Amino acid sequence: MPTRPFREIRDAARSQWSDDARAVNDAAAAYFAAISEQQIAIGRQIAELRVLRKLNQKQLEDLSGINQSEISRIENGLGNPTEETLVRITTALGARVTLQPV
Repeated sequence: MPTRPFREIRDAARSQWSDDARAVNDAAAAYFAAISEQQIAIGRQIAELRVLRKLNQKQLEDLSGINQSEISRIENGLGNPTEETLVRITTALGARVTLQPV
């Protein structure tokens, strides 16, 4: 049996969706894209503050108690930090967290 590209399988399945299913999928995709953009922006801001304070990630780990590997993931937009983690990092950087709903 020949293999089919995922895109072809996906498109075939989507062609059978109702208008409501498409609307839900589009809304979910937009929501998760916004969350992803927010995580990337937060990571960039943390990295900028850290560099501005002349700290490396290990020094920030020592100040915040958050593992360097997690700091790296957050700064690269790959982590999904909790509010507590963000507060600990930003407090160590002498900053405040202002969370906005998505």
